[in-house]
Amino acid sequence: MKNYIPSIVTSGNLICGFTAIMIGDFYWSPILLLCCFLFDSLDGLVARALNVQSEFGKQMDSLADVISFGVGPAYLYSLYSPDIENKFYTIATCAMIVVAGTIRLAKFNITPSRSYFMGLPIPANAVFYIGVIIAIENDSQTFIDFFSSKVYYFITPLFLSAMMISFGFRMFSTKGMTKNWKDNIYQYLMAIVAIILGITFKYEAVSYIVLAYIILSIINTLTSKFQERYSL
Repeated sequence: MKNYIPSIVTSGNLICGFTAIMIGDFYWSPILLLCCFLFDSLDGLVARALNVQSEFGKQMDSLADVISFGVGPAYLYSLYSPDIENKFYTIATCAMIVVAGTIRLAKFNITPSRSYFMGLPIPANAVFYIGVIIAIENDSQTFIDFFSSKVYYFITPLFLSAMMISFGFRMFSTKGMTKNWKDNIYQYLMAIVAIILGITFKYEAVSYIVLAYIILSIINTLTSKFQERYSL
């Protein structure tokens, strides 16, 4: 029976993501998507605690993530579309989120574990769109004006989707942290930046933190490759 417990937890992720899409509510849907993060973290912890990790669980987890962190945010983002007349424009824009997210998860499943992520993780991408919803629903005029533009509305998913499938970029993570503080400089810097953004921008900070993570990861990638090249 214990072999099925992690999959039950993963089902919680899937159910919350599906419900967020079904109700399409700008208050409850982001909360449900945040619950998906909780279940997504717990299923792995439960599997390791019970020593029942399996390929089946790994694949089910990714399939649930496609719904919760791919389709869910894409659908909610589509509800803000400034393209009222031509639905094809909205569909093409939001489809990028789902397709790139699915490619990202497929790549993750077939890649050996590393101390960093290859490309922007799909949960981080989902956090950005959750942040957009939170900011707009709390009357952020900056976000309202920005995403009212068809150009910016389209370019944003284009950029983030490109980052998800840019596997050459090393997106640092907490699993890459060591006891040597110098190896964790970007993680510490990210924490400091997140606090500053949170204090400065409040609701808008959620999306800004994701952008800061991308920028710092790009810098980390460039410096790491530079050091590798000149250390040979």
